[in-house]
Amino acid sequence: MFEIGDKVVYGSHGVCQVMGSEERTADSKKMTFLVLEPVQKDGSKYMVPVHNPSAMGKVQRILTKEEMETLFHSEAVHRGGWIPNENERKQTYRELIGSGNREGLMCMVHTLYGHRASQAAAGRKCHLCDENFLRDAEKLLSSEVSVVMGLEPVQARQYIRDTLCP
Repeated sequence: MFEIGDKVVYGSHGVCQVMGSEERTADSKKMTFLVLEPVQKDGSKYMVPVHNPSAMGKVQRILTKEEMETLFHSEAVHRGGWIPNENERKQTYRELIGSGNREGLMCMVHTLYGHRASQAAAGRKCHLCDENFLRDAEKLLSSEVSVVMGLEPVQARQYIRDTLCP
Protein backbone atom coordinates (compact mmCIF):
# COMPACT_ATOMS: atom_id res chain seq x y z
CA MET A 1 0.00 0.00 0.00
CA PHE A 2 1.00 3.63 -0.21
CA GLU A 3 2.27 5.83 2.61
CA ILE A 4 1.30 9.42 3.40
CA GLY A 5 3.48 11.74 1.34
CA ASP A 6 4.13 9.22 -1.45
CA LYS A 7 3.81 10.58 -4.96
CA VAL A 8 1.79 8.40 -7.32
CA VAL A 9 0.30 8.56 -10.80
CA TYR A 10 -3.48 8.31 -10.74
CA GLY A 11 -4.95 7.32 -14.10
CA SER A 12 -5.69 10.34 -16.29
CA HIS A 13 -5.19 12.79 -13.41
CA GLY A 14 -1.40 12.73 -13.42
CA VAL A 15 0.90 12.91 -10.41
CA CYS A 16 -0.78 13.12 -7.02
CA GLN A 17 0.44 13.03 -3.44
CA VAL A 18 -1.04 10.57 -0.97
CA MET A 19 -2.62 12.68 1.77
CA GLY A 20 -3.90 9.78 3.87
CA SER A 21 -6.91 7.52 4.06
CA GLU A 22 -10.45 8.11 5.28
CA GLU A 23 -13.23 5.85 6.35
CA ARG A 24 -16.69 6.77 5.18
CA THR A 25 -20.06 5.13 5.32
CA ALA A 26 -21.89 4.57 2.05
CA ASP A 27 -24.99 2.38 1.69
CA SER A 28 -24.65 1.34 5.34
CA LYS A 29 -21.15 0.00 4.66
CA LYS A 30 -17.96 1.37 6.11
CA MET A 31 -15.42 1.86 3.33
CA THR A 32 -11.83 3.08 3.28
CA PHE A 33 -10.68 5.58 0.68
CA LEU A 34 -7.17 6.61 -0.30
CA VAL A 35 -7.05 10.43 -0.40
CA LEU A 36 -4.99 11.87 -3.28
CA GLU A 37 -4.22 15.49 -4.09
CA PRO A 38 -2.74 16.60 -7.44
CA VAL A 39 0.78 18.01 -7.11
CA GLN A 40 -0.33 21.07 -9.11
CA LYS A 41 -2.53 21.98 -6.09
CA ASP A 42 -5.55 22.94 -8.21
CA GLY A 43 -7.90 22.38 -5.27
CA SER A 44 -8.96 18.90 -6.39
CA LYS A 45 -8.99 15.90 -4.13
CA TYR A 46 -9.54 12.31 -5.25
CA MET A 47 -11.06 9.65 -3.05
CA VAL A 48 -10.07 6.21 -4.32
CA PRO A 49 -11.97 3.25 -2.80
CA VAL A 50 -9.31 0.89 -1.42
CA HIS A 51 -11.61 -2.15 -1.77
CA ASN A 52 -12.13 -1.54 -5.52
CA PRO A 53 -9.35 -3.29 -7.51
CA SER A 54 -10.24 -1.43 -10.70
CA ALA A 55 -9.94 1.98 -9.06
CA MET A 56 -6.78 1.03 -7.13
CA GLY A 57 -5.28 -0.35 -10.35
CA LYS A 58 -5.18 3.23 -11.64
CA VAL A 59 -2.95 4.28 -8.74
CA GLN A 60 0.65 3.50 -9.67
CA ARG A 61 3.90 4.29 -7.97
CA ILE A 62 5.88 7.04 -9.63
CA LEU A 63 8.82 5.90 -11.75
CA THR A 64 12.41 6.57 -10.77
CA LYS A 65 14.54 8.75 -13.03
CA GLU A 66 16.41 5.67 -14.29
CA GLU A 67 13.21 3.75 -15.00
CA MET A 68 11.76 6.71 -16.86
CA GLU A 69 14.86 7.24 -19.01
CA THR A 70 15.00 3.52 -19.81
CA LEU A 71 11.35 3.54 -20.81
CA PHE A 72 11.72 6.66 -22.97
CA HIS A 73 14.56 5.03 -24.91
CA SER A 74 13.08 1.53 -25.11
CA GLU A 75 12.49 -0.09 -28.47
CA ALA A 76 8.85 -0.83 -27.57
CA VAL A 77 8.09 2.90 -27.30
CA HIS A 78 9.75 3.74 -30.61
CA ARG A 79 8.20 1.04 -32.76
CA GLY A 80 4.57 2.07 -32.38
CA GLY A 81 2.38 1.76 -35.42
CA TRP A 82 -0.34 3.97 -36.81
CA ILE A 83 -3.89 2.66 -36.43
CA PRO A 84 -5.55 3.53 -39.77
CA ASN A 85 -9.13 2.92 -38.60
CA GLU A 86 -10.17 6.17 -36.92
CA ASN A 87 -12.76 4.60 -34.59
CA GLU A 88 -10.33 1.91 -33.47
CA ARG A 89 -7.61 4.53 -32.96
CA LYS A 90 -9.94 6.74 -30.89
CA GLN A 91 -10.97 3.80 -28.70
CA THR A 92 -7.38 2.64 -28.20
CA TYR A 93 -6.12 6.13 -27.38
CA ARG A 94 -9.07 6.84 -25.04
CA GLU A 95 -8.25 3.67 -23.11
CA LEU A 96 -4.55 4.55 -22.94
CA ILE A 97 -5.27 8.03 -21.58
CA GLY A 98 -7.46 6.56 -18.84
CA SER A 99 -5.09 3.73 -17.96
CA GLY A 100 -2.00 5.72 -17.06
CA ASN A 101 0.10 3.11 -18.93
CA ARG A 102 3.31 5.11 -19.44
CA GLU A 103 4.81 2.83 -22.09
CA GLY A 104 1.57 2.92 -24.05
CA LEU A 105 1.30 6.69 -23.70
CA MET A 106 4.89 7.19 -24.84
CA CYS A 107 4.31 4.91 -27.81
CA MET A 108 1.14 6.82 -28.68
CA VAL A 109 2.95 10.18 -28.47
CA HIS A 110 5.80 8.87 -30.63
CA THR A 111 3.30 7.58 -33.21
CA LEU A 112 1.31 10.84 -33.25
CA TYR A 113 4.48 12.93 -33.64
CA GLY A 114 5.41 10.80 -36.64
CA HIS A 115 1.92 11.05 -38.12
CA ARG A 116 1.88 14.82 -37.62
CA ALA A 117 5.23 15.11 -39.44
CA SER A 118 4.08 12.94 -42.36
CA GLN A 119 0.84 14.93 -42.65
CA ALA A 120 2.78 18.22 -42.64
CA ALA A 121 5.15 16.89 -45.33
CA ALA A 122 2.09 16.09 -47.46
CA GLY A 123 0.64 19.57 -46.86
CA ARG A 124 -2.15 18.28 -44.60
CA LYS A 125 -3.07 18.60 -40.96
CA CYS A 126 -3.82 15.94 -38.37
CA HIS A 127 -7.38 15.29 -37.29
CA LEU A 128 -8.42 17.41 -34.35
CA CYS A 129 -9.11 14.28 -32.26
CA ASP A 130 -5.51 13.08 -32.81
CA GLU A 131 -4.17 16.50 -31.78
CA ASN A 132 -6.35 16.38 -28.64
CA PHE A 133 -5.12 12.90 -27.75
CA LEU A 134 -1.53 14.06 -28.26
CA ARG A 135 -2.08 17.09 -26.01
CA ASP A 136 -3.69 14.97 -23.27
CA ALA A 137 -0.92 12.34 -23.40
CA GLU A 138 1.81 14.99 -23.33
CA LYS A 139 0.13 16.61 -20.31
CA LEU A 140 0.02 13.31 -18.41
CA LEU A 141 3.59 12.39 -19.24
CA SER A 142 4.96 15.86 -18.56
CA SER A 143 3.34 15.81 -15.10
CA GLU A 144 5.45 12.81 -14.12
CA VAL A 145 8.56 13.84 -16.07
CA SER A 146 8.50 17.22 -14.33
CA VAL A 147 8.38 15.66 -10.84
CA VAL A 148 10.79 12.78 -11.48
CA MET A 149 13.43 14.73 -13.38
CA GLY A 150 13.07 18.01 -11.51
CA LEU A 151 12.09 19.98 -14.60
CA GLU A 152 9.67 22.84 -15.08
CA PRO A 153 6.51 21.77 -17.01
CA VAL A 154 7.68 23.55 -20.18
CA GLN A 155 11.07 21.81 -19.97
CA ALA A 156 9.35 18.46 -19.36
CA ARG A 157 7.26 18.84 -22.54
CA GLN A 158 10.40 19.73 -24.50
CA TYR A 159 12.18 16.67 -23.09
CA ILE A 160 9.27 14.51 -24.27
CA ARG A 161 9.34 16.05 -27.75
CA ASP A 162 13.12 15.73 -28.03
CA THR A 163 13.07 12.11 -26.90
CA LEU A 164 9.98 10.82 -28.70
CA CYS A 165 9.95 12.76 -31.97
CA PRO A 166 10.95 10.40 -34.78
